[in-house]
Amino acid sequence: MRFEKLSGDGCLNGGRVMEAILFVDKGEESQRAQEALANAGIKLRIIDVSKNGLRGWLLFEYGTSKVPLLVYDGKILAGLEEILKALR
Repeated sequence: MRFEKLSGDGCLNGGRVMEAILFVDKGEESQRAQEALANAGIKLRIIDVSKNGLRGWLLFEYGTSKVPLLVYDGKILAGLEEILKALR
């Protein structure tokens, strides 16, 4: 998976204003990812996959059910480590 640099101020990918979607559950890694992205100023839409069987949908739609899962501009970052690496 390719890492993309994330920038703050509500912008991702070269300064274009857009919204990222963060799929989370109740786990510690999801909380840490949410905090790190918020601290970086990334505008997020947060979806809790622990409700309504959404985790299975993640596997179908994105090829993984690993959370946290960040989706933006056609790119997918699965797991806390990938998200934090992209923020550096």
